[in-house]
Amino acid sequence: MTTYVAFLRGINLGPTNKIAMPELRKMAEDLGYTGVATYINSGNLILQTSKKAGAVEGALAKAIKDRFGLNIDVTVRTQAELQKVVAGNPYPDGNPSQVTVAFLTKAPGPQARKQVADFAAEHEPFTFADREVYVNYSQGLGRSKLAEKFSSIIGVSSTVRNIRTVGKLVEMCGKT
Repeated sequence: MTTYVAFLRGINLGPTNKIAMPELRKMAEDLGYTGVATYINSGNLILQTSKKAGAVEGALAKAIKDRFGLNIDVTVRTQAELQKVVAGNPYPDGNPSQVTVAFLTKAPGPQARKQVADFAAEHEPFTFADREVYVNYSQGLGRSKLAEKFSSIIGVSSTVRNIRTVGKLVEMCGKT
């Protein structure tokens, strides 16, 4: 069995794409996943299965469409992959609520670095790492042009979590 974390993109942000976490857990259990848990209300789903990551992503996206009527991108990482993400944090001295990790559905094209650089302010260092992009929003995300435009400029579907959340998910994976 593999322990995965599924990141759901864009749920429970404002009045749209509402999914209650108990209903999300029930949906995952109905799909046959075990060790199901959620963390906070932003679409972090922990589960165990013998299926491959791509199959889990597809099954969850289809089930969300069927059950909730929402087209939601789902990105899955293993517990081991998330441990590497936390260990590889290039901004360990940054505020854990402002150091973010964008989980990409696939590696971005070669133009992505330039596009991110074009929007990043001088105080917003970023690091690409395979299917993740770290950004240190040291002055906050609220007024950041990069944070506002990130999903549209990166060129692939992404969902962002702060490093504190990722660390908590790794911890929770160890308890399932």
